Amino acid sequence: MAGEINQQDLKEFYDKGILAFEKKNYDYAIEIFSQILSSKYDHLEARHYLHLSLKNKAGSVTQSFITNTLNSINRFLGTLSAEALVKKGNVSEALERLEKIIAGNPGDIHTLKKIAEIFYKKDLIPHAVQNLEEAKSIAPKDISVLKKLGEIYLRKEDYKNAKSNYETALKINPGDTEVLRSLKNLDALGTIQREFEN
Repeated sequence: MAGEINQQDLKEFYDKGILAFEKKNYDYAIEIFSQILSSKYDHLEARHYLHLSLKNKAGSVTQSFITNTLNSINRFLGTLSAEALVKKGNVSEALERLEKIIAGNPGDIHTLKKIAEIFYKKDLIPHAVQNLEEAKSIAPKDISVLKKLGEIYLRKEDYKNAKSNYETALKINPGDTEVLRSLKNLDALGTIQREFEN
C-alpha cells in the first residue's frame, strides 16, 4: 500500500492492526503497522504497536553470535544510509531503514535511540520520548537514554519525570557532573515555580 492513506482508511487499517495484535497474529499486525508508517511516518500509536508486535513475535529467543554479528553489521550500514537520507530531507525513508533494523532485532537500543534522535530534531517530542522510554525498558541502566529523557522531560516542563530520570542516572554514575548540574537547575526551577504559586 504505497502512497497516502486517507484518514478514514487509516483509522480502519489501524483498527485492523490492533485486532490482529490482540489476537496475537503478530505477522499480520507487523504488516499493517509497517504499511501505515510507510504512508504516515509520524503515526505515534502505529510505531508503538509495530515495536510491541515485533517484540512479542521474537519472544525470549536468545540470538546466536552469528546473528548478533549480522545485526551489528546491519545496524551500522542501516544507520549510515538513514543518516544520509535525513540529510537529504527524506525522513520517512530514513525511519523505514531504521525500522528494518528493529525488525531484525527488536531489542536494539542503539537504533531506538537513533529513531528518537530523528524525531527530536523534527520537534516531534512525544515520538522521541516513546522510543527512548522503549530503549529504557530494554536497558534501564543506559545513562545516555536516562540523560536524554531527563533533558526532554525538562523541556516539556515535566519536572517530576525529568528528576526521576536524572536521579536514576546519578545512582549509576554518582560523579556525573552534567547530571548534577541538571538536578541543580531542576531544583532551582522547582523553587521558582513554588514562589510563583504562593
